[in-house]
Amino acid sequence: MKLIIISNRLPLKANKSDNGTFEFSRSEGGLTTGLDSLEMDLEKHWVGWPGAFAESDEEQVEITEHLDPLKFHPVFLTAEHIQNYYEGYSNNTLWPLCHYFYAYVEYENKYWEAYKEVNEMFCQAAIPFIEPGDIVWVQDYQLMLLPQLLRKAIPGISIGYFHHIPFPSYELFRVLPERNELLKGLLGADLIGFHTYDYMRHFVSACERVMDLRFKLDQVSLNNRIAFVDAFPMGINYTLYKDTAILPQVQKKALELKKSFGPHKLVLSVDRLDYSKGIIHRLKGFALFLEKHPEYKEKVSMAMIIVPSRDKVDRYADLKTKIDEMIGHINGMYSTINWTPVYYFYHSFDFEELVAMYHIADIALITPLRDGMNLVAKEYIASKRDTPGVLILSEMAGAAIELTDAIIVNPNDVEEIERAILEALEMPKAEQLKKLKLMQKIVSKHTVNKWANDFVTELQVIKQKNDELNTEKLDDDTFLKIQKAYQSAAKRLFILDYDGTLVPFKSKPEEAVPTKELLNLLEKLSANKKNKVVISSGRDQLTLEKWFHKLPVTLAAEHGASYKEDGTWHKNLPLNQPWDDEIISILQSFVDRTPRSKMEMKDTTLVWHYRNVDGWLASLREQQLLMALIAPCSRLNLQILRGNKVVEIKSPFHTKGSEVKRILKNDNFDFILAMGDDTTDEDTFRELPNDAYTIKIGTISEIARYNLRNQTSTVPFLIRLDEEEIIK
Repeated sequence: MKLIIISNRLPLKANKSDNGTFEFSRSEGGLTTGLDSLEMDLEKHWVGWPGAFAESDEEQVEITEHLDPLKFHPVFLTAEHIQNYYEGYSNNTLWPLCHYFYAYVEYENKYWEAYKEVNEMFCQAAIPFIEPGDIVWVQDYQLMLLPQLLRKAIPGISIGYFHHIPFPSYELFRVLPERNELLKGLLGADLIGFHTYDYMRHFVSACERVMDLRFKLDQVSLNNRIAFVDAFPMGINYTLYKDTAILPQVQKKALELKKSFGPHKLVLSVDRLDYSKGIIHRLKGFALFLEKHPEYKEKVSMAMIIVPSRDKVDRYADLKTKIDEMIGHINGMYSTINWTPVYYFYHSFDFEELVAMYHIADIALITPLRDGMNLVAKEYIASKRDTPGVLILSEMAGAAIELTDAIIVNPNDVEEIERAILEALEMPKAEQLKKLKLMQKIVSKHTVNKWANDFVTELQVIKQKNDELNTEKLDDDTFLKIQKAYQSAAKRLFILDYDGTLVPFKSKPEEAVPTKELLNLLEKLSANKKNKVVISSGRDQLTLEKWFHKLPVTLAAEHGASYKEDGTWHKNLPLNQPWDDEIISILQSFVDRTPRSKMEMKDTTLVWHYRNVDGWLASLREQQLLMALIAPCSRLNLQILRGNKVVEIKSPFHTKGSEVKRILKNDNFDFILAMGDDTTDEDTFRELPNDAYTIKIGTISEIARYNLRNQTSTVPFLIRLDEEEIIK
């Protein structure tokens, strides 16, 4: 078994030197560190762009030969790919949308076409060395289509995906013309991970509302497998930052920096140049602090480190210009001969110098407008060790969920930022140390190593679950076994659900009429004297009679409240409406408040249908309805059943299981086959003997012995089962 990590960039960057050869430098980012430190007995491979354009086959060979011993596998992109796939769709469409900057979203058809093309290129680059049983871990928003592409290309692999940036709310995500394709791409993974439960919740909402899926807590059934969603807050290499802070050369650098900044309190700001980081708001907040608190003149400075990023793009160039102008304005207004309010560094710091800056900073001011996690906050906490310090953190950063002992601010509120700076400066050292210790305890526990190990471990558990579920899949060998048992039996029983089993669901239930092919099949099966065919349905008696009155089949209506046998309808109990006006009133109120829902009243069952209701509203209303029904249904001893886009209220005396008991009480069979798709069919499966062939349609069942992938396979399965000769 191998672990194949696929990300936009490889952890090793290729640079073409002046003499035309390539030089390679190692990236030490959080993702690289975390995945390199995975403590698992797995052979690791990494697929990604090497960061340089190979302009000839010879250059591609040179790069590949250098990377191959490291098990790094390059995807060779062109400048046009980077322009349209990376800068275009990834950073001009997905990035602003996911960070809630809708006005910045740019749509170009060529961007989307390039995004699809490059995702396919990554797939083709990975296929040669991925084998069934391997684990594939896809990283981030540049490759949202890749999980599904790999799923189609290589059966039997376990696929994980991690989204490193925020996932937007449904109302934002829905504006993407390609929303369906992106969600399908992600659902190709067995495990989809996010930094926080908020992002996870947004993803689930989008899937339910765009794709009409239904999640059960953290999982959704997809044909012959289950996809899981979970939150994995990413951490840092805590020990690395903590230990680096006390290295002699770092301590020396810290003293030099402290001396250069003077005796002032130091507020540190570290960001990549991006509009999502809230840099302008932060500067406004600091300027407001200087204006409102002149007593801190010559006593506090801000060191602003901004790492260059995409500054040739107009929007980023404009942002840099605004930052430059605002810093110039603040320094021009407040600086003195002995004091500079804002120290501005428009370049990256080397690792040890950055740790030294963290170590001497009295305050870390980290206020992104929206951020997936923000590891700078955690790096600051680790680097402080036993020295006082205060973290001011945006509530819009994923890290705010963990680091609750920071001063949490709304990054859009410059007055709140101003007040937070004052609070941090006035906080007693003992309180600073106490809060730091509490946050260090969290950061030291939830490291990047733990993040990576937790994800891969859960992915392995999910793989085992799906492997176990797939043993129930009706493959050809299993079919032949069932067919052989069928042909050798003297007395055979079929118990078949209707909606979702014999026919597909319809938006209007009355339109789900039996097809001619289905009627011919049922007629052929029931004409055989060895066979007893039962259609066990939640449908009412009148509908079943209308559709099947010409066939010599047994019909069970409303889960067995009435049944037709030998041409005659029978009632299991005297007809008695089991509900009262209060329950009818409750259901009617939900129909009135829920567009596209409806109530159906049968002889012994009351049904609320919500198949055509918006997914989020349906989930909310279903929970509300269940809560509203508990008390009156308990009082009347009624069952509440959650079915496929329905909620049913019915007498506990009639279930599909009770109908099975009635049939088996009156006869003996040496072959029994039951098929159904709903939770109500679990009652059927549960009451049948262990040697019965129970088949769940579409979704996975813990009770049924086998699973048939989709409803369209049911009728062909039954037709083939009844063939005279076993297919060799």
